[in-house]
Amino acid sequence: MPGMTLENRILQKLGAGPVRTLDIEDAEGDELVRTLHFMAARRQICMKAGWVSLYWHRYMIAPVPVPVAWRREGRAHEDAALPALG
Repeated sequence: MPGMTLENRILQKLGAGPVRTLDIEDAEGDELVRTLHFMAARRQICMKAGWVSLYWHRYMIAPVPVPVAWRREGRAHEDAALPALG
């Protein structure tokens, strides 16, 4: 789109939510990477776990899954510390 900066085009692409890949026409790889890093440093965007999103959409990126066995062990330990009723 003529007249739009690369930064504006990135913001427009990310408006709907997080994406895994940004395919922006007429953007060189180095220029795109450099712009993404500047935008992340200014907290305009968030880059984690292979996703790119607007900073205020960062909560939409799914967290890293926690192993279920670890949760069970932790919960069983808490239940053992509770006093018996009755």
